[in-house]
Amino acid sequence: MRAFIAMALPDEVRLALMELQRDLATSRADVKWVGPSQLHLTLRFLGEVTDEQRGAVERLLAQVGQRHAPFSLRLNGVGAFPSPGAPRVVWVGVTEGQAEVTQLAKTLEEGLQGLGLPKAERPFSAHVTLGRVRSPRRRQPLTALLPEAPWRPPAAFRVEAMRLYQSVLSPQGP
Repeated sequence: MRAFIAMALPDEVRLALMELQRDLATSRADVKWVGPSQLHLTLRFLGEVTDEQRGAVERLLAQVGQRHAPFSLRLNGVGAFPSPGAPRVVWVGVTEGQAEVTQLAKTLEEGLQGLGLPKAERPFSAHVTLGRVRSPRRRQPLTALLPEAPWRPPAAFRVEAMRLYQSVLSPQGP
């Protein structure tokens, strides 16, 4: 199965992110916006894992969860990878809880490598992906909106769990 480890977002946070997506979509840029049920904070993409690896990852999640105390997380700041001037991925970053979520991702990475899974391809960056830019069509209006995105960041929320998710690819995307 194709899998990743992530933190789910509370409904009120997802609603705030959906409002932000609607505001950014007024640019009419060629962006594939992430659906409401798929908004999450990825801790680690795993790719294809066997049933045996899946079981080992689930046990690792339980162990790591016991070692890390729940913490508060706040989303704020709109940005883009690789840069706001040439966006390919539009995201919202983490302010409060940045150190805790980064440490959690580091602990997971070490544990996953201990299970024999390959090292992550990119360094961890705490963010929620809002959309993926498909082409440069109408990109300029989007880049103008990013630095001054008119949204009200949601309240901080408590992170108490992480989950293993299955990612199913379809013609519409993951």
